[in-house]
Amino acid sequence: MEVSGTDLIALLRTLEVLKPYLNEIVVVGGWVPFLYRKYGELPSHHLSIRTMDIDLAVPRKLDECGRPTIDDLLSRAGYAVDFYGAEISIVKYRLDFPAAKVEFITPEVGRPGKVSVKVQQGLTAQALRYVQILLENTAEIRITETLPDLDVDLIVRLPSPGAFVYQKGLTLSRRHPKDKVSKDLYYIFDFLDSSIELRNSILIDIDSLRGRYATSWVRTFLGNLERYFPEENAEGPALIATQYTGPMNVATFRNYTHRLFRYVIRDLYAIAAQ
Repeated sequence: MEVSGTDLIALLRTLEVLKPYLNEIVVVGGWVPFLYRKYGELPSHHLSIRTMDIDLAVPRKLDECGRPTIDDLLSRAGYAVDFYGAEISIVKYRLDFPAAKVEFITPEVGRPGKVSVKVQQGLTAQALRYVQILLENTAEIRITETLPDLDVDLIVRLPSPGAFVYQKGLTLSRRHPKDKVSKDLYYIFDFLDSSIELRNSILIDIDSLRGRYATSWVRTFLGNLERYFPEENAEGPALIATQYTGPMNVATFRNYTHRLFRYVIRDLYAIAAQ
């Protein structure tokens, strides 16, 4: 299902509430391709997948600097608080109308340990590997929008397309259930298939990221893509097809996605060998 006007209102309302922190927050997850397409003027041949989840990356320490806390801002705006986990609860915020679920993530540092980190008074974020890629490689877009009962003029930070694809590819082996994997693969596909120019810039970006982070990460990234796209009838093309609503029939679309990813894998190996 495609993103609706109500979904967009939920996102923009959340970002407006969090405006005092937008220079430190990075919007991640399924909203990234949509925001680039609608406000960042990036092309796309495919529809955006609907999501009610608003995933936001934050540093492991978020100082208040005289501002209300994020917990205060969201609570005062009517967002209910849900807690998950045992030892240190992960905090998620829920708005019933328009429906939205807000979750904060932060980099996991060192060996796997605590599943969450207290980043600010009243706010714990889920600690996940590779999130620093999203926080440290960003672009800004301006969102100017007039919607029913909502006028916004915001500067929002997003991961660069290359950082977004790289982080998504790195986490494929860690994602469960399969519907999350299928969406992540579709997001990667959406960016890679947007235009030849964008695809080439993503490959260049990934090559740059390869030199900035652990050398084992690029092997993990390529290994994950190899796992899902060894052949046309492999799991990767099938999972992406579950999210596709375009004009191609399933067999043609699977063949198309397989060829696209094989070209990308080939080009990445060539770049890595230089």
